[in-house]
Amino acid sequence: MNNQSRPNILVITSDQQRYDTVGASGVSCVRTPNLDALAQRGAFFRNAIVQSPICITNRACMMTGRYTRQHGVDYMEPIIDDTPGLPPWELTIQERLQNAGYHTAAFGKIHMMPERGFHEQILTGGKGARWRKSAGLPIGLGPLGRDYAAWLEERHPGAYEAIYEQRRHPDYGKYATALPNVLPLEEYVDYWIADNTIEFLKRDHTRPFFVWCGFCGPHPPIDPPAPYDTMYPVDEVELPPNYGVDENGNPRETTPEMDAVARRFCAYYWGLVTLIDDMLGRMWGVMQERGLLENTLIIFASDHGEMLYEFGRLGKGSFHEPIIRVPLIVAPPGGVGTGRVVDGLVETFDIAPTVLDYAGAEVPSGMSAQSLRPPIEGTGTGKEMALCGFTSGDRSRRGVCARTERYKYAFWGLGEREQFFDLQEDPLERHNAIEDAKYGEEIQRHRLLMLDRLMRASQRPA
Repeated sequence: MNNQSRPNILVITSDQQRYDTVGASGVSCVRTPNLDALAQRGAFFRNAIVQSPICITNRACMMTGRYTRQHGVDYMEPIIDDTPGLPPWELTIQERLQNAGYHTAAFGKIHMMPERGFHEQILTGGKGARWRKSAGLPIGLGPLGRDYAAWLEERHPGAYEAIYEQRRHPDYGKYATALPNVLPLEEYVDYWIADNTIEFLKRDHTRPFFVWCGFCGPHPPIDPPAPYDTMYPVDEVELPPNYGVDENGNPRETTPEMDAVARRFCAYYWGLVTLIDDMLGRMWGVMQERGLLENTLIIFASDHGEMLYEFGRLGKGSFHEPIIRVPLIVAPPGGVGTGRVVDGLVETFDIAPTVLDYAGAEVPSGMSAQSLRPPIEGTGTGKEMALCGFTSGDRSRRGVCARTERYKYAFWGLGEREQFFDLQEDPLERHNAIEDAKYGEEIQRHRLLMLDRLMRASQRPA
């Protein structure tokens, strides 16, 4: 039990989860009763925009409250472990909370290079669809990692290698990495992450804690264990509205075989989302038993979204809405803001000052992010603009996106075509209106908004 006056803090992240996979969004066919219950305890943000459309870079933003151009982690190396980490002068929220007397812990996928600021940690690098061997590949060790491998080997000798053996089967490529997992649910990586977090929550804590629980799903490979592999019947899957068109809105050629693979991928992806939701239900039960719910700030977010066959594509790394708009739920201690829906624009790195705000810790002036406390408690709304930046792994392509409530503007450098979308008239982003004269004033306004934000985003240490 925790009798401290300062709240405990639980941050939960999923990986590559779309906004429209949470029941509270009102547009989802995926069952997420525990996330929906969390939204009823706090605030659900309808327009939460990431600061980078890839894993490590956006997580660095969430941990620092600073844009990629400020903290320097603006791309991911093809060999993940070679990705440059945060410089030593960039302090994370977990380090700031340590300085404020919090006990800090991390379980699962944190994707920080290298990890720091946690008194204790049991981590995995993620699932990593590219890895078909656990070792011996030029891209490094299988990212599921040593902690999980050691636990699994002790519990079920040979099971860790069985994961990678399955990926070498021809069906792995044939079905776009969507295969039922070879392991039972209790040995699946996200179940293990939940177990480690639950063990921590069951302890008697003598001081307030900050714990980051990072699930690996629904990031590829799309590998739900039973019963989640059959939870959403493949034949009943409705493919996304942009499935049959290219990025210009023109029809693209598909085949029944392609359609079947896409439906299978979607069904398994949804199954992984519900699996994570069920793990949250296990956590809520323990927190209820331990009397932790009333004095814990709980935050749920994804690091970015997934195309999920929009325009026939999978993955991330662009400024399309399914990637940069993600689910974000914040339930404050005591349930203040219960059931509130926030329509205003926010940024996911606003998590950082929000955590410090509720902890009673100083929010440094070098943070560009803003606390979500005002919109959570009904005393504020949102921002005029959210900023998102992307740099490719080989650093050959860079882009910046300015997202306002109605419009989206993207600049990819001189010589590249700009993009402008009217999300009210064209929510599926099929028409690049950059050359449409009627949007001339708005396009110029968005250019200036972007420039102003970039100028104001100081590079000095936070």
